[in-house]
Amino acid sequence: QNTLGRRIIDKEEVVKIFGEEYQLKAEVIVLNSFSAHADANELIDYVNQFDKEMLKHIFLVHGEEDQQEIFKKNILNNGFQKVTIPSKGDVFVLD
Repeated sequence: QNTLGRRIIDKEEVVKIFGEEYQLKAEVIVLNSFSAHADANELIDYVNQFDKEMLKHIFLVHGEEDQQEIFKKNILNNGFQKVTIPSKGDVFVLD
């Protein structure tokens, strides 16, 4: 599979997005423990395994918008500080 996702998972140094090359700075964790449709409680349990101080930002990029909003509120209610549902074309600088 020569997809962008595969190249990121394989930690290629440079990836091409919409024809432009970018230095890969993201760290991606592959979740093999969930089915394609994990329920909200399983996802909250998973997120709660992370150190709330170390995890700086959560991006929700999959699912219906209304369900993403509900999940975002649940994550925030569990003590995480920054949760974003990005729109197509949004750009974020990660520290």
